[in-house]
Amino acid sequence: MGRSGTLRLKQILGSRSRADLKEGALLAAGQLGFRYFMFCGSFSRGGAAPEAQFDNFPLDWHRYCAARGKDLLPGYARRLALREVTPLLWNTIAQMSSFSKARNCGLAAGVSCSVRGPRGQWSLSSFALPHCGAAAERRIAEVLPDCQLVACAIHYAAARVEKRDPVRASPLRRQGHPLLSERESQCLIASARGKTTSEIGHALQISERTVAFHLSNVRRKLDAANSRHAVTKALSLKLISAGS
Repeated sequence: MGRSGTLRLKQILGSRSRADLKEGALLAAGQLGFRYFMFCGSFSRGGAAPEAQFDNFPLDWHRYCAARGKDLLPGYARRLALREVTPLLWNTIAQMSSFSKARNCGLAAGVSCSVRGPRGQWSLSSFALPHCGAAAERRIAEVLPDCQLVACAIHYAAARVEKRDPVRASPLRRQGHPLLSERESQCLIASARGKTTSEIGHALQISERTVAFHLSNVRRKLDAANSRHAVTKALSLKLISAGS
């Protein structure tokens, strides 16, 4: 993401309402080349049924799902996506009947990115295109790291808007937690963009073990449950920039 992408993330992270968040999320999805976007998540302890949801999916698909009492994103797709640590590409489950109908309604190709919180909170950001085929899959692959980063930003903002997972930036700073080092920031940004520890090590000319060490330090400093949680906290505290 360039400077405009950074501005889109700032708009998402600065959201004060669901309407603000929806606007920022749809703008970010459009900037990445997606016509359609859907977000759903649960931010209560234990993460039960979705409490926050918005989308701009096609009206025909809304009508089809409403008439059959179905979710906009089929339940099995949600379960699969939330089990994965990497984004769920729709082409891997395209043979399932619900996705065949979705294609007819304009949701031809896409990807769902999950984010987990430390107390069972979860969210799912789904990006979709109205056409499928090799060109669509190449486009998704090109922007996949940015989709992950946007999904993390939306999760953080939604948690704050729902007032279920309050930001604790001030206490964090008062307790004397050091800011991330330059190398820690580089490793975290690369991890947020979907790079493996091996790829990060190669790019930064350090060992894979050193990369793992830096990422472990980041999680410890930010009191994060996992790397994605660390990304959302680092973004919210402005310790890293999406345009880095």
